[in-house]
Amino acid sequence: MRKKLVSAMLGLSMAAGLLTGYGGQQVLAAESAGKITLFCDDAATQENFQEYVDAAEEATGLEIEVIAMPTNTDDRTAKVMTVLSSGDDSVDVISIDQEMLLSLGGTDYLEPLDDVLTDEVKAAYPESFIEMSKGKGVPMFMEIFCFWLNGKYVKEAGMDSVKTKDEFVKYLETVSKDGVYGYGGGWEQTYVWNDVGEFVNLFDGDLFDWSNENTQAAVKFMKEMVDKKYTPISQLADQYTELNQRIMDGTSASMLNYSSFMPTYDAAGRYGEEDIYIAPMLNLGKEETYANGWQYVLNAASQNKDEAKIFLNWAASLEGQEAYGRIFSRLPARTDVVDDPDFTVPGLEQLKSYLTDTTLVPRPLPVNSMEYINEVGSLFQKYVSDELGFEDYIEKMQNCMNTYFPEETGNGGQD
Repeated sequence: MRKKLVSAMLGLSMAAGLLTGYGGQQVLAAESAGKITLFCDDAATQENFQEYVDAAEEATGLEIEVIAMPTNTDDRTAKVMTVLSSGDDSVDVISIDQEMLLSLGGTDYLEPLDDVLTDEVKAAYPESFIEMSKGKGVPMFMEIFCFWLNGKYVKEAGMDSVKTKDEFVKYLETVSKDGVYGYGGGWEQTYVWNDVGEFVNLFDGDLFDWSNENTQAAVKFMKEMVDKKYTPISQLADQYTELNQRIMDGTSASMLNYSSFMPTYDAAGRYGEEDIYIAPMLNLGKEETYANGWQYVLNAASQNKDEAKIFLNWAASLEGQEAYGRIFSRLPARTDVVDDPDFTVPGLEQLKSYLTDTTLVPRPLPVNSMEYINEVGSLFQKYVSDELGFEDYIEKMQNCMNTYFPEETGNGGQD
């Protein structure tokens, strides 16, 4: 799977007459290419988003209007679904996450992008990203679920590394005091499935088999962190915005979180080994973590499909990917950009180590992903809050997997 995620071929054949390509590709930009409206999460979360829009307009000749998405996950999902299901043509290109893409990929709400996702273009991206797109999405960036540390507490603990289970437990025990918690998570109901799945990965468990001793050990460990006050029970209300704040104010000393938040720390002048930084991934039994990313899709109701594809061709190109990564300090989805010696973003060397040393896997999600995410989150919150006993929690999680992943569990969807 790691090979699928990190292997890519150089080269891209763009449709003629669109743009001047990055890396020596010669394609002409069109005059007065038209206007499109971009409905994008980055417009609400990235202060320098206009710089990216300017780069896209200069390369494509388009006039790009931008509408910022809501930052709350539930509100964002509801807004996107309302726009698409109602046939609203006021937006053309939309940025969506893996969960929404899986839910929408089989519908008629999204325009197929076969003429954008040519064989040459697809070969330049991780195979799992292309599979995820279902022919209807252009990958924007790669985000890796990383282990982050606050260097201040690593020094206070007198530790050279925090990687093995023994080292992690020692770190938690040492720094969890005086209002500081050794670990912080985004454990709100629609977010905690990331931590649940990742701890199962790190313990070398099997998310689809809850009779597996390692799977059970992973969630026992998570509850023990709460019971021993290594992590706060109050984070059951926290999404990643709140988690990032807790790491920045020093009340949490480590976290699992996505590399796409690098701009938050870079812009605040907080990224670095003396402060907050991406450390090598934990290995509590296995060194494995999630890699995924957002994608651009084309609203099937758009009245500007040709113009939108001009933008999408640029976004998929070497130039577009380099611009996105450089402006937002994120890891591009195209690995040939990452391998370019002239390309750099904060934390790139640490992220490259994940590409080479850590097994990267896509997050397992069913088509009806939001129902699944909410059920996993609800069950976990009841378990760590002592509303569900351990045996009941394990039984209900297995039933959940049987329902949403019948092929993987061999259950045929029967509880």
